[in-house]
Amino acid sequence: MTHLELDSVTKVFGDPSTDGVVAVKDLHIDVPDGEFLVLLGPSGCGKTTTLRMIGGLEDPTEGEVRFDGTVVNDVKARNRDVAMVFQDFALYPHMTVRENLGFGLRREDNGMSADEIKGRVTEVAEMLEIEELLNNKPAQLSGGQKQRVALGRAIIREPRLFLFDEPLANLDAKLRKTMRTEIDELQSKVGITSAYVTHNQEEAMTIADKIAVLNDGQLQQLGSPDQVFNEPTNLFVAQFVGSPDMNLFDGTITDGGDAYRIDMDLLSFDVPKALVDAEITTEDVLVGFRPQDLYQARNRATDGPEFDTDVRVVEPVGTEAIVHSTSLLGDVTAKVGNFHDIEPTDQLSLTIAPEHVYLFDAESEALLKGRLVSERGDNEASVDSVEA
Repeated sequence: MTHLELDSVTKVFGDPSTDGVVAVKDLHIDVPDGEFLVLLGPSGCGKTTTLRMIGGLEDPTEGEVRFDGTVVNDVKARNRDVAMVFQDFALYPHMTVRENLGFGLRREDNGMSADEIKGRVTEVAEMLEIEELLNNKPAQLSGGQKQRVALGRAIIREPRLFLFDEPLANLDAKLRKTMRTEIDELQSKVGITSAYVTHNQEEAMTIADKIAVLNDGQLQQLGSPDQVFNEPTNLFVAQFVGSPDMNLFDGTITDGGDAYRIDMDLLSFDVPKALVDAEITTEDVLVGFRPQDLYQARNRATDGPEFDTDVRVVEPVGTEAIVHSTSLLGDVTAKVGNFHDIEPTDQLSLTIAPEHVYLFDAESEALLKGRLVSERGDNEASVDSVEA
């Protein structure tokens, strides 16, 4: 296992003093031994460039990449002992699965005999449940089977680091869910420090021990999935993580003694100060409601705001539905149960508990209040220690 550190890492393509393009800027990431890091962000945010710098395929313009405290900036990719898995599988088409799996061991000067390599290939194939495919060639395999072989080729070397560059992008939705579960279980089993690139926030939330959210080459937040979802550092993280998108409205905030008073268009409510970790001094705020935190008022009473909406579209998703509606606040999206009697043009009353309301500074877009699972007293734990 390897302790991975990125210290003040910057990557500029082109001449930094003239027209260079800054792909990654002053990146600080610390990944302890055995952790699963996911680099998450939109296209062009710098996540793949970061992965390539970890793997030695790109040189940092500034800063240090360290493995177990040792700077590896000048160590060539082939000498870093990392294994990379790509979205295109990168299998040798003329080789069988057995030959693809054992290729890395055969070309390395590792002192392994042919029988030892054969045994290791069989062991990895059984782990990935592809032992019956060992004599097949890639053209005879499905997408999921090819991805398992690509994973096996990385695992068999027992590298210091696993690096995954959107490995599931070419798979269909059902197979993607299956494979991400298998990757998560596999990484936990072998215990090798891993970095995984994706733009899919559902993937990130499912498999990560720690998520690094990037935007425009800069780190927005580094934290556990619960931290990133419940206490996003800023508005960008809050909007990028979570599906459907967060509802966002303009508002003002005033100090009312034991509570903060939130005033929105034709709607006011209180947020107890026990729900806020630091004093709020700004006046203009952005108020966020996640769709899954909105309830039908007829089914659940809260101490928070209640407002009427006119339903436009109902999208069933199993036992729940995503309801798109219009209100005096603006457009509202809610994810609700007991939806079978809801039709377009119906009026729906929605409510949300104060502990689930997000507040952001309207100017800086920094988080003022995150989402708590339940209301807490002055001396109770913050969201970081509350199980989601």
